[in-house]
Amino acid sequence: MTKAIASLRHFAHVHDDLPAFHAGYLVLTILVAALFNLGAFALLIVAHMTLDFVKYREHHHFTLRRTWEGIVRESLVDVALLTVGVVFSVYLHHTVGLASISGLLRAEMSVVRAAAILVPKVKILHHFLKVVSHVHHYMDQIHPKFSHGWSALDKFCFGVIVVSVALVVFSPVLMHVSTITVLRVLEYELIPFRF
Repeated sequence: MTKAIASLRHFAHVHDDLPAFHAGYLVLTILVAALFNLGAFALLIVAHMTLDFVKYREHHHFTLRRTWEGIVRESLVDVALLTVGVVFSVYLHHTVGLASISGLLRAEMSVVRAAAILVPKVKILHHFLKVVSHVHHYMDQIHPKFSHGWSALDKFCFGVIVVSVALVVFSPVLMHVSTITVLRVLEYELIPFRF
């Protein structure tokens, strides 16, 4: 029993130096991202935001306003990626706008859709796992741009979120489909753990 514990302890100390660990980690991240819908990743973002609330409010004793700034700064890229994933899931869904396209093109569009949605999910999951795996260090560190103006990346992310929300809201008009169809796609994608 002590030999197994010693082996696990040794692995814990050297796992960052093992290329096989990083390859396995990447494969598992991609598989998990492919299995779950966007709603599960929205829950990860909410969990991350909750951790940020505790980090800034309880751990660093910031005011509520500064706490919300920290939450926005820490999760802005993930929220932007999630909204982009929602746009792709709506616009490239097989029931929206592809009814008249041949089966071969529809299959190709399904592959494009899967890849377009997989990228944001992998990035969100990777960011969340990085935070969770180094939670003590993460809790002690304040966002490097905290209390500075919004960077160009931050402004770009805000723009992406606004454009993505507008595209989803106006998708029935832009694609000439019923609002019910779009709502069903959103329901399928955003209710967590639906397969």
